[in-house]
Amino acid sequence: MRGAGAEQMSVLVRTIVESKVGHNVLRFFYSLGYKLDHELLKEGFAFRFQRGAQITVTVTSANRMPKLHATDEAVPVTPGIQLVEITAPAAAENYNEVVSAVSSFSEYLAPLLHLSKPGISAGTAPTAAAAASSLMSNSRAKTL
Repeated sequence: MRGAGAEQMSVLVRTIVESKVGHNVLRFFYSLGYKLDHELLKEGFAFRFQRGAQITVTVTSANRMPKLHATDEAVPVTPGIQLVEITAPAAAENYNEVVSAVSSFSEYLAPLLHLSKPGISAGTAPTAAAAASSLMSNSRAKTL
């Protein structure tokens, strides 16, 4: 999305393209010049439900694996912090409906979560808009 409307939106909109790959995907990336630094292991839960649109909520913690496939040696990237993602597929014909459903659900979750970015805490906020505003103002102050 582009334009003034996109800047005023309280949700992040991103295009996602999914594709299937075979067992030789690492060899393909190596041939493109990429180097494997580490694997990332996400542990958590995913919930799917219908609330005006099909919404998926994932609650995960990210772990870095220094050795290939060494799940027993995984080290938390941000200890004690979980990532809460709310996603919903949208197309041009149902875009407003999906935005409304995700915004409504985010407002429902806001008082139940302690929203923060690593190193920047917004605390518990009464609404999702207030939490987003607090995080944005804190991150701007830090970068200035």
